[in-house]
Amino acid sequence: MLHSAADNVTCMGGAFIMQHCCLYGIDTFLNTMNNKYGKSTMDIHLWARKFIDTDVALAKLGISLFAFSENTCCYYSNISRDLTNSIHIFNIQNKYAEVTWKYLLYKYGHHEAVKQFLKLTLWIGSMNILSSHAQSLAIHIKDIDSIIEHTEMTLILDDVDQIIEKN
Repeated sequence: MLHSAADNVTCMGGAFIMQHCCLYGIDTFLNTMNNKYGKSTMDIHLWARKFIDTDVALAKLGISLFAFSENTCCYYSNISRDLTNSIHIFNIQNKYAEVTWKYLLYKYGHHEAVKQFLKLTLWIGSMNILSSHAQSLAIHIKDIDSIIEHTEMTLILDDVDQIIEKN
């Protein structure tokens, strides 16, 4: 689950940050990203940005929904799928979807909520395409592996700290 979540959150979070900070309009930034990740990756980014909403709360909810999506785990195929219970994952996704829908109804009303939810769904779909593509890039895989190693080490150290505090 950690591998999939790290990959999904970095793709979607990165796309949102790039849009929110207006980085798509800076040629130097785009050229650097083209050099690092390739033109086709940036073409997907540029296409997907049209689905990103400026509502930060909605973006966070979308990232939370996408974090628990396990359908993009392509290059980690050697990891057993039995480690996570699909029913628990679906329950988590369902809760985030319910919260997202209630937020949209509260903020936009029914008609606009439907439009916003569709736009969010399109964004998640476009991020699915982006993360699948990114999993074929060695630089992306290296970045994700580094994030996962750091996260696992942090979790281990947190567990050690809790054990020490109890004793």
